[in-house]
Amino acid sequence: MKKRVIPLLLSAVFLFSACSAGGEEEMTIEPSTFSEETEQVLEIIDDELVFFDYEVSDLIRSVSVDLWNYENGEWVSVGKCYGNLDTREGQLAVRLMDTSWDVFFIEDGSHSKSSYKRTSDWSDAVATSGYRLSTTHEIQPGRAITLWAELGYSETNAQVAVTDDFRAADCDYGTAATVTFSSDVVD
Repeated sequence: MKKRVIPLLLSAVFLFSACSAGGEEEMTIEPSTFSEETEQVLEIIDDELVFFDYEVSDLIRSVSVDLWNYENGEWVSVGKCYGNLDTREGQLAVRLMDTSWDVFFIEDGSHSKSSYKRTSDWSDAVATSGYRLSTTHEIQPGRAITLWAELGYSETNAQVAVTDDFRAADCDYGTAATVTFSSDVVD
């Protein structure tokens, strides 16, 4: 009897551990890594364009990138790009130029691009600081993740440390991009 029970118990343990380990997939977004040659080319435009790789579970059905400007003492939405996901992993890129934001969604060898005019005037800023997502970040459905933020200050002695919580910064000028993954399908 003991010879029959032990294999049965071991089978049950493996079954339960397999179910609990496979129940949750890790969903992440992180800066993209490229070949050494590509990295050398991208260094030239590093201040203008950044790429991010993401991996999501079947729970995630859509993605949106929101663009923000700091205007009249508050953060306001100035653009949004969104769409349904066809694959569980992909790439997106954000390009910040003096006059515009560009957002690229890259999946299965094709891409889409959205552009928004950058309207804020930073000519009076005497100091600037910035933040970019530089490590792997866990994706939580419905929660915005800061990809890139640039802040400007009217005084040289301003506190210029920037974190992913750009809204908490005491700045005079600002622009930012966030990404949100959702379980909802968009029209």
